[in-house]
Amino acid sequence: MPESPIFHIKKSIVPIIWLDTSIITVMAQWKHELCTLEPTPKKRISWLYDQIYKLTRAGKIICPLAEQEAEVWAKRKVWIDTIHSLTLGIETLAELSIHDSQFYAAMKAFVANDNEVFLSYRDIFHSDPVKKMKEALNSPFYVTVQGDIIFGAEYQRKLKKKTISILNAQRERNVEAKISFEQQIEAEFMGNLDALIIQLTQFYTNKFEGEEDQFNATCGAIVISQQLKMWEECTGKAYDFPGLTSFYKSSYYREMPVTNLSCNIYAKMMVDKQPIRSGDRMDAKHIYTLMPYSDLFITDKAMSAFLKKNKFGEKYNTRICYIGDVGQMEEFFQSL
Repeated sequence: MPESPIFHIKKSIVPIIWLDTSIITVMAQWKHELCTLEPTPKKRISWLYDQIYKLTRAGKIICPLAEQEAEVWAKRKVWIDTIHSLTLGIETLAELSIHDSQFYAAMKAFVANDNEVFLSYRDIFHSDPVKKMKEALNSPFYVTVQGDIIFGAEYQRKLKKKTISILNAQRERNVEAKISFEQQIEAEFMGNLDALIIQLTQFYTNKFEGEEDQFNATCGAIVISQQLKMWEECTGKAYDFPGLTSFYKSSYYREMPVTNLSCNIYAKMMVDKQPIRSGDRMDAKHIYTLMPYSDLFITDKAMSAFLKKNKFGEKYNTRICYIGDVGQMEEFFQSL
């Protein structure tokens, strides 16, 4: 087996730009005059909005919507209207679909002993975004969808608060025990499999601590079943859990962009002295699912610095910046 397989990602012929949820929020505040912005942030956000609006209408960039709205509860309609004005109705697939496309491609390469894995920007969209953009630009209108908040906003608030509390409690224990980044990232690499095994055990033993526990265990059992089906398609071996485990322990799994990025980001969070913030998990999800496929990825300052420091922009051929990197954004837009 190759020690470190190479992942190639085919980028869109029309560059893809990604906006952090917080940036869209400020755009909505500026566009709908919901608050008074300081001169510098106002100048930056209005300039960025105008650039993206102009370039999407010219067919020169794609600015999709993903699942950012899942944690937007206040002024939700205004927020969604703002991002829809830039997307032309183009949306990405959900996290699980993006993960599974990489998982299956990496698994096939692992089984075939190929040292190269090929991914495509098409893997993150329902249909070809270039074609959909052209259709939208040639039509008097385009269709957008505003999904409901799953189980309602109050449920999501409580779940988010509980999850952040659990993560921060573990983070504090890690800091106290002086767990290193290197130690934590090893735990993160095997964390998904460990969690699925626990959920699968709960599901088959019917031992739950509550409805939420039962729901998670059921979801975990479904995921394992799907992955075992993928493994059977690649190997012809049914219910080969040891074989699936061998893939999880391989460099093919570790080098999958979604795995590599998520484990690095969470390892950083879980050994950091700074508390995990409310929006950090959603920001992390957008990075590990969408950043490798994007041409320009605009996130917050701290995450931008972390990704640049670890050369993820170079690894995935993505320009990474934050709202204050006006020069980098200008250079990118002028190159189109």
